[in-house]
Amino acid sequence: MNDLITLINSLSSDEVAAFLAFAKAKNQRTDVKNIQLFQLLRKDVRVDLDLKIYGKANKNALHALQNRLKENLIDFTATRGFSSDSQEEMQLFKFVLAARIFLEQEHYAIGFKTLKKATAKAISLESYAILQEIYHTHVQYAHLDPKTTIEEVITAYQENEKRYLIESRLVMAYATLKKTLKSHPANVYQVIQQQLAVFDISIDHNLSFKSLYQLMRVVTDAATLTSDYAGISIFMNHIYEVVEHKKHLADKHLYYHLEILNLMAGTCFRNKDFIRSQQLVGELQLEMQKNKGAYKKQFLGRALLLKALNRNYTGEPERAMEDIQQIQKPDLSAQLVHITFLFQQQSFIRARKMMNNFYHSDQFYEKKEGILWVIQKNLLEILIYIELQQPDLVASKMRSFIRRFKGRLEDLNEQRVLVFIKLLQSYYDRPCEITEEGFQNKVQQAFKRKTAAREDIFVMSFYAYLKAKMQKKPIYQVTLELLQQPVEFF
Repeated sequence: MNDLITLINSLSSDEVAAFLAFAKAKNQRTDVKNIQLFQLLRKDVRVDLDLKIYGKANKNALHALQNRLKENLIDFTATRGFSSDSQEEMQLFKFVLAARIFLEQEHYAIGFKTLKKATAKAISLESYAILQEIYHTHVQYAHLDPKTTIEEVITAYQENEKRYLIESRLVMAYATLKKTLKSHPANVYQVIQQQLAVFDISIDHNLSFKSLYQLMRVVTDAATLTSDYAGISIFMNHIYEVVEHKKHLADKHLYYHLEILNLMAGTCFRNKDFIRSQQLVGELQLEMQKNKGAYKKQFLGRALLLKALNRNYTGEPERAMEDIQQIQKPDLSAQLVHITFLFQQQSFIRARKMMNNFYHSDQFYEKKEGILWVIQKNLLEILIYIELQQPDLVASKMRSFIRRFKGRLEDLNEQRVLVFIKLLQSYYDRPCEITEEGFQNKVQQAFKRKTAAREDIFVMSFYAYLKAKMQKKPIYQVTLELLQQPVEFF
């Protein structure tokens, strides 16, 4: 049952509609009990399912129905996968299989012709694993190929094997890094460099677009954990230079190229390089039109979110709000950013109304978005309650926050958040003291860790609230002023 619920919860609203159409088409009878079970589980119904579906107790039939529904969901997921990202690779596997059949049947001319076609396609796609299968087949029959010498095939086989091994080592390094980062090491970048060295991986043109994307993904995950995007900028730029060097292959790897553009634009934004971030977002929007807009739906929301963020932090809040409202089905990150925009413009009632849409538990949201999203959501909620003068909610939320997140924040080496909460408490209890020199000195000492150039933009947005209160200025105005500070921002 748990696997079945996980599969159902993983579907987007569009995928739900697609699955229902898929299931209806597959049902050979008028029996729609699998669809009925699917709908009940989507509504979080877990009790007496057999009674609701069969009208009587029938655990055995329910168990069989659950298994059929799970198989349908797996089949649907695989079918959709083959119809998008993997279509060209599946075509390659068909070519290899066909070539083997032709060669086994001694139809050598068409067999070698099919292998040649598969080889050219696999090289253009940087599909080193499939190339291994192609060369493995070719070398067995190379003595019968009048157009290629066995030495040429073996050389190509050995050269591809090197690339295949590099990619295999990267997969192992990626998995090791993901596991290591879960323990929140003190110096994540040192860990990344060490793991790349352990697996003897160099960041160069031999890495495929998929591998370069995976590297960027794990590096940005590390930066998110530590709120230190400045620390990865050189590393990310190096990877992106390799991508640019291979740009002539980008159309063959459109999905991964779009992912790379999205990650790079996000990194530039977090480092306050707004001009470059906007340029990359523009390129992302152009690239998503390719291949008949196959990935437009998948990336349009992300592009609009980045566009809105860049505009919001460069003094165009109205246009930023327009951009974010264009996102048709905003994900949780986009919704939280929208609330942040409203809060910065001091639309506190609207911000609270949107915040109330997050009616699930923090545990639920942590599984979906991670611990940092949950912490930001809770901090923003406390600030909204402070502004709306709801003392009981402020007090209970602060107590709950410290009780639940103190240990986690210490593990993340983010004690600054706890200091921030204590300062908020001091301000809320004694608001008249915030303009006094003693309070300002306390704030300055608490956050004297990074320069403005190195501090993360979202971290600065929270600091801006305190400084706005200290200076008796609008929150948004102080936020923009902080971004322009070259060194100290308190």
